[in-house]
Amino acid sequence: MSVFAYPSTVIRDAERPQLVAGVDLMARAARALAQFSAEVLRTRRGQIFGSRVCVLAGPGNNAGDALYAAAALARRGVHITVITLFDRTHTEGLAAARGAGAEVIGFPGSPDFGDPNVEMDLRQPAAVSSSPRAHILRELSRSDLVFDAILGTGGRRGLPEHVASLIRDWRSSGTSTGGRTAPPAVIAVDTPSDLSPDEAGAEDRFHADHTVTFGGLKTELIDPRVTAFTGTVHMVDIGLELDEDQATAEVVDTSDLGADFPRPHAEGHKYSRGVVGVLAGSEEYPGAGVLTTTSAVNCGIGMVRSLGSPMVAELVIGLHAEVVPASGRTDAVLMGPGNPEDEYVRACVDDLVDTDVPVVLDAGALEMVGRAESVKGTWLAERPVVLTPHAGELARLLSRLLGEIITSSRINADPIGWAQRAARLSGCLVVLKGHQTVIACPDGFCVLPEAGPASLATAGSGDVLAGIIGAMVATFHARNRHSTAETPLSERDLAHIVGLGVLVHNAAGRRAVSAGALADAVAEVAGELIHGGSLIE
Repeated sequence: MSVFAYPSTVIRDAERPQLVAGVDLMARAARALAQFSAEVLRTRRGQIFGSRVCVLAGPGNNAGDALYAAAALARRGVHITVITLFDRTHTEGLAAARGAGAEVIGFPGSPDFGDPNVEMDLRQPAAVSSSPRAHILRELSRSDLVFDAILGTGGRRGLPEHVASLIRDWRSSGTSTGGRTAPPAVIAVDTPSDLSPDEAGAEDRFHADHTVTFGGLKTELIDPRVTAFTGTVHMVDIGLELDEDQATAEVVDTSDLGADFPRPHAEGHKYSRGVVGVLAGSEEYPGAGVLTTTSAVNCGIGMVRSLGSPMVAELVIGLHAEVVPASGRTDAVLMGPGNPEDEYVRACVDDLVDTDVPVVLDAGALEMVGRAESVKGTWLAERPVVLTPHAGELARLLSRLLGEIITSSRINADPIGWAQRAARLSGCLVVLKGHQTVIACPDGFCVLPEAGPASLATAGSGDVLAGIIGAMVATFHARNRHSTAETPLSERDLAHIVGLGVLVHNAAGRRAVSAGALADAVAEVAGELIHGGSLIE
């Protein structure tokens, strides 16, 4: 189901009333971490007893989580080695680990933290003797699992040199297996230390296999650029009361599709199920019209209208006799795939004036979008607008909006940031298509659907996605319009709906290797969702 992401400050604020009330949040976190780690060890070794776990402990509360978890593992027969990397760590957690039999090694030459309320410069280099360092590297190499509990959400960018050099040495040794068949698994506790999307200095940072985070999903963990450092992120609920209005993003997956996909009501009719107008394809690119319309038809909508070239409509009707080749009432209009001729674009725009019908703009139709302030006086002003560019198209759009050259490589280097900027500048919902599709609202809120399969990287795949999104927007707009408690769709609701469309696209992509087969597979996915089947991953 949907998981919302929050700034770390929001999560810390939510912890305070629980702590004041005497709730032992650290105990909850440590139990969950120990249980998860035990499963990792069982998967890797076939058993927990006799495993070796190394804790790299820093000065913060995430070290306390790791140390208490390590104590619980020690009581199950795991050999625990704790490496304290600074002059202090979590006192009670360290005592618990010692009491359970853990070996504790102090890293010599570590910087003096002193008063925890005094800000220290963690970047000061430290002189480290070779013998203890070799012992530490040996312990790391022979471990089955390593906890990264060095710096948590309060840590600043950049590790102190003595820690960075230790990681460099460990990584340069190939995270030596100590005679084992595989390197140790790395679990980042709450958040990886020195988490940054920058590639610079990557060899000095941990590349976790898993990140176990507590209380709520942190915003910094969902950036597609940090996946190499977080590994798989697992969120543990420790009982915080978080306000979804304070979330910065929503992560959606196949379970959301099963729960929220629009199914027909028993008393419904074709208009209550939604009508989408599709202006796609041209005499030059007729296939785009066929792919886009096919995916819209197959998505379970009440009616599809073909609004473009009669030649394209003829091709479409030859495949889908139910498509109506005439304008009329619509709940959403999609335009742009396959560069429809200007005369049909103008006619479509004329029909939309003085309505609030949502529009989805793809491909060539993106050229209609200017700055948000200029949109206010246009036909786009009084309606939800969804833009569906890939990185190259977004680069051209932003170059036009900003008056400077923006390249697709810059977009790919920070997809969330650029999608948010485009949404803010245009005043539209922006769907930046890619391996990790980003859906950004003008207020900065994002929806991140789970990544799709590699087979979606094929010509025409974007046309299929556009048809799905157009159909989904029309279906929900119709449902809302026919509701007795009609309320306008919020931008965040619309972003969630578009996210569901991306998930349909992903599910179809797991059954197809070409765009034509992909459009047909949409019918299989929608049929299973509507008739109560379960999606096959």
